[in-house]
Amino acid sequence: MFLSYAAVAVFAFAILLNIFYLYSPVESAGTGFMYPLCEDCLKSECHVKSQRPCMTRYDPQYNFTCYTCDPQDGNQQFYSEDECKKGCTDALKMCICDASCYMCIVKEGADLSKYMKCTVPEQEEQPTCV
Repeated sequence: MFLSYAAVAVFAFAILLNIFYLYSPVESAGTGFMYPLCEDCLKSECHVKSQRPCMTRYDPQYNFTCYTCDPQDGNQQFYSEDECKKGCTDALKMCICDASCYMCIVKEGADLSKYMKCTVPEQEEQPTCV
């Protein structure tokens, strides 16, 4: 009788671990689309139409990701600083780097401490299949 209760607890614990692994906040810091093959990423709308790079993730199931910079907290986001400066034309706003994207935010009263350290590479990674 005790063994069956223990089995249920172990099974439930295993399910919870899988859920935490799938929805890990570390993995979801950047938004984008994941692909098992580089060719799939290079043919995607994210890469072809939006001109986003395909980057290696070193994940055995989904090796390549096409990152996007979706609007956050009502602020428009951009992949590069040049793209941000072209899109952020309001004199009351400025471009800042927030993790893997540049964001157009209001200058006045901006609390820069709430933004993440910039992780955008100085040179864009070229999409390659290796």
